[in-house]
Amino acid sequence: MAKKSNKRFIDPGKLTQISRMELVARQAVEGFLSGLHPSPYYGSSVEYADHRPYTMGDEIRTIDWKLLAKTDKYYVKLFEEQTNTRCTLLLDVSNSMKFGPNPLATKLEYACQLTAALSYLAIRQNDAVGLTLFDSDIRQYLPARSTAYHFRQILDQLETVEAGSDTGIGHVLHQMAARVKQRGLVIVISDLIDDVDAITDGLAHFRYKKHEVIVFHILDTAEIDFPYDKTTRFKDIEGTGSIIANPRSVKTKYQERLNQWLDDVRRGCLERGIAYELATTDTPWDQTLRAYLARRKQASR
Repeated sequence: MAKKSNKRFIDPGKLTQISRMELVARQAVEGFLSGLHPSPYYGSSVEYADHRPYTMGDEIRTIDWKLLAKTDKYYVKLFEEQTNTRCTLLLDVSNSMKFGPNPLATKLEYACQLTAALSYLAIRQNDAVGLTLFDSDIRQYLPARSTAYHFRQILDQLETVEAGSDTGIGHVLHQMAARVKQRGLVIVISDLIDDVDAITDGLAHFRYKKHEVIVFHILDTAEIDFPYDKTTRFKDIEGTGSIIANPRSVKTKYQERLNQWLDDVRRGCLERGIAYELATTDTPWDQTLRAYLARRKQASR
């Protein structure tokens, strides 16, 4: 099968629009560059952790003169206590995410677009970003980095994503909460088709570790509107069961249970201080992201 071009993840017009916005942490975070986010530290450490190329406006005192002598290129030192933040993206690639009207309009495709945009936005503002792909377990893990090359690695991962097995969100969240040591921003992008208590307990683990958490809840429009009007075979989205039913006879009950589930998820997040955003696939991902970031900025004033 020919490899798809990842240009679908880097639409210049849409990225230009979101590049004017900022993904700012609301709480104190830890990282490597002085910049947008509040820090739990003051001053700078003696030890530095990494380098990046010098850019106009950087303080001369941060230039690594020894490295200049070796490479004839200017690099600045990145100190432990002078940081923006680490952004950890957790992308659900479970079987239910492949639901959609066609292979290029699934929840997974939408979620990949959103993941690519958030990665671009974070790296553009000098944040380090890491990516975890999961279903019932962790399938791929890219530790946080803040380079253009790392962004290309993220795009390559998204390029080869395929829906996997059934969902196990709660289990994965606990795994990742134990793995991500440095507090920062954690963004979960998923349809959240799992036990609500397991999900919220996993999210609470991140909050216990002092991370700030954002959840983008991805649903297909048909999952909400239930637009079926003829006798249809409905298959378990993450299982082997199926049932033939007249949609008109089950629509009301289905939507009642759906709304209760959405209320439970939303309330579970908000009670734990977790930002929650419902994103439906009929709204372009860039509109969803711009609207959310605008509201987030307004709420932080």
